Amino acid sequence: MNTKTEIALSHFCEDFDQFLVRCHELEKSGKWSVSTYGLMSAYFESDLFAVLLQLMSADGVFERAEADVINQMFSTSYSVRELSKLYRSLAPVVDDYCDEEAADAMALLTKIDPQLRDDYRRLMLEACNIISMSDGVAEGEERALIEKLAAVLEG
Repeated sequence: MNTKTEIALSHFCEDFDQFLVRCHELEKSGKWSVSTYGLMSAYFESDLFAVLLQLMSADGVFERAEADVINQMFSTSYSVRELSKLYRSLAPVVDDYCDEEAADAMALLTKIDPQLRDDYRRLMLEACNIISMSDGVAEGEERALIEKLAAVLEG
């Protein structure tokens, strides 16, 4: 991983940690229905993870550098093979994210906290850019997926 990617990843992790703290605060205040949606942090972490899996699969190859980024973002230790296998098992769900789930997530955040919605949009796109930079090649399919996601997140 190059220095530029490492710096971007470090900043992302700090900002995403703050996002998760704010999610917890909104749960405690009662603005997020845990009984309806589950834990707010888990809801948005799983959305982000799904998008990144889809992005990693866009060029048909799961790279070690991409796995390293995922592992740092989520404090996990997946191998490339495990991520590939996980993607194959979740593909029907993951591949629909840009079409449906992203808009739903933005609508929920708009009702609860518009600033948090803006932060999540920024973090989602930042994470996608870090993944696409991590292997040194931003493939056409990856770029197209990021552009599609950006359009959906803008609503």
